[in-house]
Amino acid sequence: MTNEVNHDYSLKPVIRMGSYFFKWSENDYGICPSESSFFKNFIRKMIPQLEYCMSVLNFEHKINSQKNLLKDKKHNICIIEKYNSNVSFIMFIDSTGSTVFYREEKFRTRSKEFENLEMKDHNSLVLQTRNNGTVNHNIVSLKWLLGELLFDRVKTTN
Repeated sequence: MTNEVNHDYSLKPVIRMGSYFFKWSENDYGICPSESSFFKNFIRKMIPQLEYCMSVLNFEHKINSQKNLLKDKKHNICIIEKYNSNVSFIMFIDSTGSTVFYREEKFRTRSKEFENLEMKDHNSLVLQTRNNGTVNHNIVSLKWLLGELLFDRVKTTN
């Protein structure tokens, strides 16, 4: 038995679009090779939306700070794009402009192991389960951090 890691299931492709680049999380899993072009297209579609999202967040922040209604609460925008019936990519933008992406995968199980499982956070891996109610199985959701979209202030030439 060797300590080699099989990278056939996990991919962290280079993603650079204009002045933006994707910085993959060092400690977490990537994406499946079959998801690579879909994930790149998701980011490509979201880049034009970033400026609009930031203006919405800044507007809400100004309104709320003037009224002091939601003091110390963070505002976020969340956009979810389904890859298929089990896998989704999630983008979070917070009021400071941080843009992070997650991959979420859901599956059904009849295993008793997951019956009493509640939301747990192991670094960036989140396990959630809920009882379907109509059928004798649970739906388990695995979500992990992929990385963040950054703006390259010092444009490099390739």
